[in-house]
Amino acid sequence: MKNTLHIYLEYEIKQNSQPQYNQIMNNIVATLPQYDAFNIQWEKSESDPNRYIERFIVPTESHFHVLKRLRTSRRHLLFGLLDECICGGLKEINLVGLKTQL
Repeated sequence: MKNTLHIYLEYEIKQNSQPQYNQIMNNIVATLPQYDAFNIQWEKSESDPNRYIERFIVPTESHFHVLKRLRTSRRHLLFGLLDECICGGLKEINLVGLKTQL
């Protein structure tokens, strides 16, 4: 059996950042496959219009650790752009990885 990791990110964006956030996220969704991410989903929370949830799968724990570090880095040229859009910045992203077997 092959292990994969399901990655879940949840965060709240600033109300006035919606257009900028959407543009950045479209670029992020297009870029994630370069990090071997697949089954990428990005959606608004049903309970809060400013809260977003991202889900995707990566093939190994190493991929998870790399993406966790990059997604929370203000220095990354793409992922770091979200720092200005998220309430409290990138450090407020709730990021969880769940290991599964295929």
